Amino acid sequence: MLQNSVKKITIVGNAGSGKTTLAFQLHEKYKLPLYHLDQYYWLPNWERIEFDKFSEIHWELYAKNEWIIEGIYIRWLHHRIVHADVIIFLDIPRSKCMWRVIKRAFMNFGKVTLGNPAHCKQQPFSFKFLEFLWWVWNFNKYYRSMIVAFLAQAKQDGKQVYVLKSSKDIADFVLNAK
Repeated sequence: MLQNSVKKITIVGNAGSGKTTLAFQLHEKYKLPLYHLDQYYWLPNWERIEFDKFSEIHWELYAKNEWIIEGIYIRWLHHRIVHADVIIFLDIPRSKCMWRVIKRAFMNFGKVTLGNPAHCKQQPFSFKFLEFLWWVWNFNKYYRSMIVAFLAQAKQDGKQVYVLKSSKDIADFVLNAK
């Protein structure tokens, strides 16, 4: 599936779509440096970093010669796509994403999960978690069409674009990645 010359991969999708898991799998397979955008965006206790600081971090990541970057952050997605060789969109059904987010929060209550920023524990009984669930529920409504448009342009620009719609698609993709 992926060409051997791949040096920069971006993975995008709703929370709970499997971005972090796929990123770890591709990191293991290709040995490319892996960057989880959540680790740069969130300060302790789920406080947001300043806009300009996050933009600066983004530009520093893009400038690297090799990477896998996973996360949504739609405001910067176009830039990631422009700099990437491969774009993977995990277009997983909303119900599955919601289930995974809720399951992760309760199964890891009070813990920091893999790929999440340090000092940001799963807190399913907080107002911030309810806001997050609202964001997950409305992801397709607000972001999907924009992502699809970015992907269409990326295809026209000759980029490798993959839209994976199920856990089976993701597993097959990883299995067949060269």
